[in-house]
Amino acid sequence: MRHAITNSRVTCLIILTAMGLSFVFGCATANREDTAADMEDVKAEVKDTTPHEITANIRQRIDNPHSIFINSQTIKASSYLASLYKQYNYVPMWSTPDGPLPQAYEMAEVVKNSYKEGLNPEAYKLSLIENTLDRIKATQDSGSTAKPEDLAELDLLLTNAFLLYSKNVLYGQVTPEQIDLELIFGERRIDLSELLVTSIKNNNVKETLDGLLPKYPVYGRLRTALAHYRELEAQGGWNPVPPGPKFKKGSRGPRVTALKERLIVTGDLKQTAPVDDIFDSTLDQAVRTYQDRNGLYVDGVVGESTLESLNVPVEQRIRQIVLSMERWRLLPQNMGVRYILVNIANFHLYAVQNNTDVLNMRIVVGKPKWNTPIFSEMMTHLVVNPYWNIPPSIFRDDIAPRIRSDPDYMSNRNIQAVGLSVQKPESEDEAALTEAREEYISKVLSGNYRLRQNPGPSNPLGRIKFLFPNKYSVYLHDTPNRGYFQRAQRNFSHGCIRVENPVGLAEFVMSPDPTWNDEKVKATINRGRTQTVHLPEPLTVYILYFTAWAEEDGSVNFHKDIYGLDRVLQNALNDTRARRTDMATNIH
Repeated sequence: MRHAITNSRVTCLIILTAMGLSFVFGCATANREDTAADMEDVKAEVKDTTPHEITANIRQRIDNPHSIFINSQTIKASSYLASLYKQYNYVPMWSTPDGPLPQAYEMAEVVKNSYKEGLNPEAYKLSLIENTLDRIKATQDSGSTAKPEDLAELDLLLTNAFLLYSKNVLYGQVTPEQIDLELIFGERRIDLSELLVTSIKNNNVKETLDGLLPKYPVYGRLRTALAHYRELEAQGGWNPVPPGPKFKKGSRGPRVTALKERLIVTGDLKQTAPVDDIFDSTLDQAVRTYQDRNGLYVDGVVGESTLESLNVPVEQRIRQIVLSMERWRLLPQNMGVRYILVNIANFHLYAVQNNTDVLNMRIVVGKPKWNTPIFSEMMTHLVVNPYWNIPPSIFRDDIAPRIRSDPDYMSNRNIQAVGLSVQKPESEDEAALTEAREEYISKVLSGNYRLRQNPGPSNPLGRIKFLFPNKYSVYLHDTPNRGYFQRAQRNFSHGCIRVENPVGLAEFVMSPDPTWNDEKVKATINRGRTQTVHLPEPLTVYILYFTAWAEEDGSVNFHKDIYGLDRVLQNALNDTRARRTDMATNIH
């Protein structure tokens, strides 16, 4: 009898799914009148094959479009839940009169394992789901049929969990607007209600939900890293290295012993290394490995910056991984076959093709108060041997004070005021020339003229700039100041992004046109003429912010929250959770 009822239930669901979804989304070829008539027939069949008690309990527990009533608790519901059940005449999705379907246990397992994605299982009511399943099992073990109210509550909990979880892994827990992230999207939003019904019908709930996770390799590596660092946390994490003066190879003492113990925990020093108080060559190499991995200056010396990084507790490293995973979920599922990803926090740019980094270079980003914004936009062209049109803010805050203190500043740097020239005086005496130059500088300092620096070796944009028009006037560019790339923390610009390998980047963005190879890029530069070159195919530039990053070899590097944006994201997550709780507890 159990087998017969189950098959009847699944058959009903399949029919309803096929008919209902084609009606709602207009995919069927039948006309509306025929489809509507078919829907009425299906609903009639549902009433004949679905116990009234379960359906009545489901309807009763949908408090309003925003909440469900479970086990004497009012719970915030997905905005899709009420309309989904109404569309299917309150048919139970996850059970038959004999008990839960296998898909129900599969969904419960997905919720239980959501912590592996950096999510909180209790956000999807894991405890209530497990308690309800336990009650149903206890009832069945006693030889009785599962109670309709328990099956109804389980159905609502699992449906709500599916809808919330799928939304969170597909679009993130917060909105981009909450963290000032502006992205261009070319994707059609997925109907999560349709996804739920289809995944139950096809008996592939977990596979469906796994398919919504970010596809980028870094995300998968961060998931692995999260599990590893949670293991370290369970084992007690690591003890801090005591404060004191900097020390290096040749040093001795208890701080050296503490350093060895600390580096063994994270695998930078082999477990077979002797834990004594001697700073030997093996420890020197381990310190250099740690520094290189975490974007510190690599010198083998344990100074202030290295000690600060070493002593960040494991709990904070876990939080960085979790926040970085959330940032990946906010991105489009398909970022493109070819794209550029800038990670502000680790000062690197990645040119990506087919989900593989084909180019990786150091960058310089905005300094404090000149933060590089996080957004995405389409790169359309580059300029070889560019002029530098000096922004008014840089003129006001940086250039003007230099001109006041050095009258030859502009001429020495080949800077011109567009539309303004020095009026040659009638007299050639020194006083007349000085007066004419002072008048010119006075007009420049008035701010009424646009200043630009001509192309050349001292031009701050170097030999190439890469343009993706945006409201921030931010772009990528070369620079004559190569020394900045040797520094560990590279936030020195006015917001634009200086790139270490402009020729390699130009070759990448022009690669759909095979004639634009390394030689052609260099030859175009060497001509010395300003030339605008349109890309064969526009590609997206993502300027993003991840303080935790995982490399291809599985190593994880952590970076300072230089702009305080991890704190902004954490506050947004806390605010989202608080509003979810408030709406659940203040419905009545």
